[in-house]
Amino acid sequence: MKRILPLLPLIGLAPLGYFFGSYLDGAGMLPRGSGFLVSAVCMFILPWVVSATFAVRARTTWLFRMLLFISTLVAQAVFLLMFVPPAATSEMMGIAHRLRREFPPDQLRDCADQLRHKFRSGTLAVGMRGKDDHFIVAADAVVVTDASLPVSLRGRFRRVFIQKASAISGEQVVFALEEQRGIICDSRKAVHEFFIYSMADGVHAYRYQRL
Repeated sequence: MKRILPLLPLIGLAPLGYFFGSYLDGAGMLPRGSGFLVSAVCMFILPWVVSATFAVRARTTWLFRMLLFISTLVAQAVFLLMFVPPAATSEMMGIAHRLRREFPPDQLRDCADQLRHKFRSGTLAVGMRGKDDHFIVAADAVVVTDASLPVSLRGRFRRVFIQKASAISGEQVVFALEEQRGIICDSRKAVHEFFIYSMADGVHAYRYQRL
């Protein structure tokens, strides 16, 4: 038993590796796509290695070793399934935290409020949507001209849209970094989903999210 107790922290190794692999990938601290590989290894391979380590270190009968192997494997599965968010959510957390450093939420929120006010009063300068426009926004979303943004935000987004959302009070302002990735400002305070994660109240990072 004394040989086993020091190994107990290893039970949390696979769950932590699974989470941080995707999170660090989203946060830009790992090469793009490598986080998926790390998470896959921590989910499908590392638990077996950890359980085998327990079984090998235990100097006892084979029956007890088998029970120890199975129990530690089950314990790791429980931690993975019940206490660790899915890889997509973990990656979105990393993306949201990275974008929070690049784009202060208060600045985006104030900009979105100004754009909504101009949109409602009819004074907002709008642009045209191109034929090759494949941004994940509503078909009737309005393009905001770059000149309508504060100087500090001009040229930092591929496109900025305003769209009406029936399920949300008021309009959504979409700051699109790419066709399927960017930041949404709306009336929701906290959103924690597979493909959208809040940077702050009313400011949410998204990726592959159909709005």
